[in-house]
Amino acid sequence: MSSPSFSPLAERSRKVAPPEEVQNFLDTFLYREEAVLIDEITLLDRQDTRIEARIDTTRSLPFAASQRVGPNHPAHVSGAELLMTTGSLGCLHAYFFHGCRWDEGWAGFGNRVHRADFKRLAIIGPPIELSSRETRTRVGPARVLIRFAFDFRQRGELVYVGDQSAIFVKNKALD
Repeated sequence: MSSPSFSPLAERSRKVAPPEEVQNFLDTFLYREEAVLIDEITLLDRQDTRIEARIDTTRSLPFAASQRVGPNHPAHVSGAELLMTTGSLGCLHAYFFHGCRWDEGWAGFGNRVHRADFKRLAIIGPPIELSSRETRTRVGPARVLIRFAFDFRQRGELVYVGDQSAIFVKNKALD
C-alpha cells in the first residue's frame, strides 16, 4: 500500500499542521490549488487566532508572470496577488480555527476591504512573510464573520497592511 501523496504546501507546512489536514483544505477548497498563492504555513496559533505563512516570489505568480518589465516598471508581486493572498489566509482561518469545511457546505467571501495599504513594492526574489490575525469574530451555527489584520513583509520591510472582513456561510447561496 502506497503512502498518501501531499502537495508542496502540505509538505512544507507539516511542522505546524498535519499534512492530511492541509491537503484536505486544498482538495476541497473553493479554488483550485494554483490559486492559493501561499507556499508554506509557518504558524497556526489557535489561541491568538493568528497565522503566519510565506510566499516564494521566485515561482510563477499569475499577474507577475505577465508583467512587461523595464527600468521604470521592475518585476514585482502585483497588488492583486497580495489581495488574493489575504483571501487564502482568511479561508485558512475559517478552516483551521472555526471548522468551516468546504465539503460540508461552507463557502467564504471577502465582504469589505476597510483598508489596504501598499507600503512598498514587493519585488521578485526574496520571500514575502505573511501574518494574519483575527481582530473581531462573530460565530453562529451557519455563519462566521471575521475581521482580519494583515501584515506582509519582505526582507523585514512592510510591503502590505490590510484591515479586511470576510463572511463564511453554510448551505446558503449569497446573491
